[in-house]
Amino acid sequence: MLPHSAVFALLLAFTAVAQDPLYPWEITRLVVSGAPYRSEAACYDPLATIAVEIRDPNRYAGVNSSGSDRTQCIAKFPYCGPPYNTRFNCTAIPYGNWTFSISPPPDERADTAYWNVGQNFTLLLRLAIWERGIWFVGQAKFSTWENLRGLCSAGGACSFSLREEMAPFLVHQAGQTYVNRQDGIISYLPQ
Repeated sequence: MLPHSAVFALLLAFTAVAQDPLYPWEITRLVVSGAPYRSEAACYDPLATIAVEIRDPNRYAGVNSSGSDRTQCIAKFPYCGPPYNTRFNCTAIPYGNWTFSISPPPDERADTAYWNVGQNFTLLLRLAIWERGIWFVGQAKFSTWENLRGLCSAGGACSFSLREEMAPFLVHQAGQTYVNRQDGIISYLPQ
């Protein structure tokens, strides 16, 4: 069990980094494209793509964040090797890094043996602020015809994107503070 002083120090570390209040991230653009899976022979050609643009309206104490930072995230992957739970990097920012991963929605039965461009999915976004030992995590669920729109051509190429009226799509995030100690890593997740 942590002494009260250590818990208090962790609370101070988190509140000193994030402004009050912590504003949600904004997904300003999301595009999912590719062709439906047809056979093992077409497994790698062409690759499916997810492209995401995120705007972070927050300013973080002690780092050079502007409160309007944007990052681009792009993942390309084969249909027979779906991207689930693989971490993809985004474009660099001066004070940390963004990553994202994709998972099928927990409330659906998705065939995880291949990727279908039109299926529902969840994005897990992560922002690590190196100098402060903080990272933030947020989830966004996307569903065809709910917050995505698109179509497939007669030849099978499909493209879905964030519905214009849904942009920016808000992602509420939580922060975690990590403090290195000789006996391991202590983590604190604010409510």
